[in-house]
Amino acid sequence: MRRSTVLYLVTLPVLALGIWLVIQVGTRLSAPRDLSGVWQIESANPVLATSGGPSKTLKIQQSGRYLSAWFDNGPALDLRLIKQANDPRGGFTNEIAGKNWGLTLDVTGDRDSVHGTFSGDRSGHFTAHTTPDDRNAAAAKAARAASAGSHTLMRRLLDSPIALILVQVTLVLMVSRLMGILFARLHQPQVVGEMIAGIMLGPSLFGLLFPATFAAVFPKDPAAMAGVNILAQVGVIFFMFLIGLELDPKLIRNRGHAAVVISHVSIIAPFLLGASLTLLLYPRVFNQQMPYTSVALFMGASMSITAFPVLARILTERNLHKTAIGAVTITCAAVDDVTAWCMLAFVVAVARSTGTGPATLTAVKAVAYVIVMFFAVRPFLRRLQAVHDRQGTLSQNVVATIFLLTLVSAYTTEAIGIHALFGAFLMGAVMPKGTQFVRTLSAKLEDYTVVFLLPLFFAFTGLRTQIGLLNSGPLWMCTLLIIFVACLGKFGGSTLAARACGMSWRESSAIGILMNTRGLMELVILNIGLELGVITPAVFAMMVIMALVTTGLTTPVLQLITTRKLFGDGIPELRPKRRGLFSILIPVADPRSGGPLLRLADLLAGKDGRIVALHLSRPVDRDAYRSGFAEASQPVADTLRPMLEQAAQMNTTVEPLSYVSQDVPDAISRVARESQIDLVLMGFHKAVVGRAMLGGTVHRVLSGTPRDVAVFVDRDYKGGPRVLVPYLGGRHDRLALDLASRLARNGPSTAEITVLHVVPPRRREGRQLDTQGAVDRAFNDPTQPAPVHVRVVENASPVDAVLQAAKDFDLVVIGVSEEWGLASHLFGWRPERIVDAVPVSMLIVRKFARSDREADPEPTPSEPAEPATQRPAVEQSSASA
Repeated sequence: MRRSTVLYLVTLPVLALGIWLVIQVGTRLSAPRDLSGVWQIESANPVLATSGGPSKTLKIQQSGRYLSAWFDNGPALDLRLIKQANDPRGGFTNEIAGKNWGLTLDVTGDRDSVHGTFSGDRSGHFTAHTTPDDRNAAAAKAARAASAGSHTLMRRLLDSPIALILVQVTLVLMVSRLMGILFARLHQPQVVGEMIAGIMLGPSLFGLLFPATFAAVFPKDPAAMAGVNILAQVGVIFFMFLIGLELDPKLIRNRGHAAVVISHVSIIAPFLLGASLTLLLYPRVFNQQMPYTSVALFMGASMSITAFPVLARILTERNLHKTAIGAVTITCAAVDDVTAWCMLAFVVAVARSTGTGPATLTAVKAVAYVIVMFFAVRPFLRRLQAVHDRQGTLSQNVVATIFLLTLVSAYTTEAIGIHALFGAFLMGAVMPKGTQFVRTLSAKLEDYTVVFLLPLFFAFTGLRTQIGLLNSGPLWMCTLLIIFVACLGKFGGSTLAARACGMSWRESSAIGILMNTRGLMELVILNIGLELGVITPAVFAMMVIMALVTTGLTTPVLQLITTRKLFGDGIPELRPKRRGLFSILIPVADPRSGGPLLRLADLLAGKDGRIVALHLSRPVDRDAYRSGFAEASQPVADTLRPMLEQAAQMNTTVEPLSYVSQDVPDAISRVARESQIDLVLMGFHKAVVGRAMLGGTVHRVLSGTPRDVAVFVDRDYKGGPRVLVPYLGGRHDRLALDLASRLARNGPSTAEITVLHVVPPRRREGRQLDTQGAVDRAFNDPTQPAPVHVRVVENASPVDAVLQAAKDFDLVVIGVSEEWGLASHLFGWRPERIVDAVPVSMLIVRKFARSDREADPEPTPSEPAEPATQRPAVEQSSASA
């Protein structure tokens, strides 16, 4: 019997026994009774008056033994419950300690009213009662009006519900996009930045720095926030439909026994550890109205989740989805996703039920509904697919039908008692997979859901996340403990399971850190827990931090533990380079530019040269895996195909290379370095920001690639024989001479090279000899048939001299330098005059300085010219301008 099978058979009983023991022990624990709420003060001692006058309300938020209280117009009071005892009148008495003072709350009528007494530095007493919901809403609305009233412009912006929701959505989309782009630049999943953007817009940052503006834009009045909340919930419903839609059973079938074992162990281990952690946390940070069984099961389920979309995005960005480890990991995540959502449905049913009988009835209804979806709804969806295949398009009626089925499925599971999100996920799961029907539907829905609706869900989560509730050392220790247990269960369980299945420790560790990704799926589960009342706002904040930390750690830790030997770094292996072979790398972004670049590369490389065609595609913006993978792979072939077909016609060998990269300039640099490329030949582009052609991506390649770089400005170049090389003596100009000599050797027999040396007026002496020596060194091949002309001209403006001479040539090969007006800048606002005005094609080159000697802008006058015993005839001419 396999070791993996033994492990599988052992872990299932261990889970069952462990959960049973945890629940048996935990049911004997007790949590403090809840004091959270808004208390309306009826009478108070004048000593309790704050800077704004006598207090009218007392707000309390409680997480077990830890409380935060606010008197209106006063600062927050950080409290800790010392003792809680039942009262003969049916209430309970609380002894609470604060900084330099104490508080006793005598609750009568079980939360109907409260009598409080302060002692210590602040003595006094008060009587309060709970605030009805309508009075609470009215108070929130009044507070919003007061805060907006002090800002005339804000009052005008927010004077109607539609204006308020437009401001809210605009702010959310702007911040989420900016943070997503920033984190993508930091090589983090974009969803991490969007999650943090949601928290930034909540009370933890925006509300802390700008409380009045925050209260006006995101008021506590539920009616004012109804629009954003509804859009957020609808967004999550359709996102879960997309997750089910992208979950292809082919990912699970025929992927090996190990993947199923690793996946289930990666659920069992964190589930058991999360439930066991509740034994420590329940009496400390949970409240009595939260049943221990529901809390333990929910904590276990929330620890077990893996963010399938984020994991797949990381694999795609690092080009690991085609590797063996990537295939195992994505299979584990797919199995994990299905299993975890089934477990969560069971947990929700238990939390909503009041006993064993109702929970069993809910489970029976859920199973019956799943059967109906697979055996009744799924055949109907196949008929819709047939309609799509027959018509060739996805009609609006079909889309509307699928949307209606999704909403009905979500409503049904909500009515059954297992949450609406499970119904949306199930609807996506029963859709036919691997068809154009599904791909078209996914494309129609994903952009709107992911770009517009999901950021609203992040903001909705951020408004619920109050990191300020973690206002003491013990609460932060609980947060660190949650993070440690989450990583230990997911990373440790996955790693040990993979090791037991025969993988190496490095491979097992890579799978473990990938499975530890939680991301958006964790936020979805946490919001369910907060709605069900099985976690407190403080625990919600702890778990949100855990989700961010575990997701953010994935990419850097994966970078540390992986090696190219194990995974590759996204760069496919090329054949070894032969010694002395001149190799050229051609990055191709536009299929139309491939042909001209190939013709020029063929002339530069010669018969024995090596040409590598590189296509880099950025990861698709969508988080879903299957459609994203398909769209990331298909354009590669379409982009390189015209060049490869032309290479076959030219009888030229081209090595195609393609993969996905988040940072295209950095990827070009790595390919050039690791593949031992001699020259990077690329086309130009007009930057989005700025007017220069050597800005943006071109600038980053020019400045960051440790190889020589040439930028080709094509103006219908057909390999004409007349080549002009402007020369001032710098290292970039010397590279231009070298490349021109290659064109002369490999080009047509009628090729003709002209070296244009521009000198200031009346300073010809000494310059001509330097130019002649450089030309002798560059054109010293006795087999070169092309003649070389050296033309020395006097002109105060080198650019004007080139513009006057260039019209008589087919190609200008010129070095990057300030003298030619070709300095490279990331954001160039001044267009390069010489590029705009030269009417023929140009090859702009930059020499990589491998040593200080090469970096010198001018060759030393004493440097002897290499003897050229056999070289083509060099004709000299002089001119003045």
